[in-house]
Amino acid sequence: MTGIGFSEILLIAALILLFFGSKELPRFLREAGTLLAKVRHYSDGLRRELDDLSRPGQPAPTAINDASERKQELRKKHLALRAAMPEAERREKSESIAGHLRALPEFTNARAIMLYVNIGAEVRTRCLITALLAEGRRMILPYVKMPAYELGIGAVDNVDVDLQAGELGCLEPMPSRRDNFFKSDLSVIICPGVVFDKNGGRIGRGKYYYDRFLSEIKGRIPIIGLAFANQIMEGTVPFEYHDVAMDQIITENGPVIARPAANAGTGR
Repeated sequence: MTGIGFSEILLIAALILLFFGSKELPRFLREAGTLLAKVRHYSDGLRRELDDLSRPGQPAPTAINDASERKQELRKKHLALRAAMPEAERREKSESIAGHLRALPEFTNARAIMLYVNIGAEVRTRCLITALLAEGRRMILPYVKMPAYELGIGAVDNVDVDLQAGELGCLEPMPSRRDNFFKSDLSVIICPGVVFDKNGGRIGRGKYYYDRFLSEIKGRIPIIGLAFANQIMEGTVPFEYHDVAMDQIITENGPVIARPAANAGTGR
């Protein structure tokens, strides 16, 4: 399913050694290992779903249902963990997360940033949005198009004036501030989430509007998740075909996905 095996990696490594020298080889091997781990995780999930679909005369596929049920269990568990945090702790950790986010090269250099206004016990973002606006950054915020659960975006200038409560309870750009910015002009996307894993897997609230939005832009700009450390699970989140992985996740402890130092400035 990955299209690249061990023999192919050895061939590429040999070519890198021949043309670029031994200095680039360790970085390539680290990146190749990380990439293959992610591809194997998601291709295994897709293979299970395709296997179920290809069995004639069998009951309805269960892999997708099993993944959905497992996601719901994890969602319930981690929502409770996040909600149990005292507000002072949540505020302090949110400030640390904002600091780590600002230190990322792909964020430092971004001019048009898609962020979200926090709801409930999510990582606090409102002060960050206000500060970025004061720096002259373009702030692009999402809104949910009902009843289809599609995500739209709008550029805002003032969080106290340009926002209103949406049907899901989130603060969203008011109608006059919607659809005034092209998705293709975004520099970086910052996502909320309920559960993440260390490979970039993400579980949201179960409506998939972020996944549908991100699927059209994945690979072109950095996609970064914000989370408290207690939202990072061990192992991997259950995979479904529509899931979109994060390129990086930031907690109060810093970035979650390890990157070789030599490649830190590329933003990928």
